[in-house]
Amino acid sequence: MAEDIEVTILGQRFRIAAGEASPAYLQQLAGYVDERLRAVASTSKAMPLNRMAILAALNIADDLFKLRQHYEHTARLLDAKAEQLIALVQAQLAEA
Repeated sequence: MAEDIEVTILGQRFRIAAGEASPAYLQQLAGYVDERLRAVASTSKAMPLNRMAILAALNIADDLFKLRQHYEHTARLLDAKAEQLIALVQAQLAEA
């Protein structure tokens, strides 16, 4: 059975099912969410919690999309370099 883990976000404690994740990983995730919520909260003292949560979620989604774009760009570069290397090896083998 999955262990429940207690995390703290914006001073509030939450018990969540760990599932396959380690407690340390879940604490790390909660810390990241807490950090992003606090960053949004620092921009306005009177912002409702649901608005802060939505803005933090958008910031986190932005992080994810930028990382995906970077990953896809890097993967395309690696594929192109691998094709170049294969062509060079094939050319050298054909000359031998």
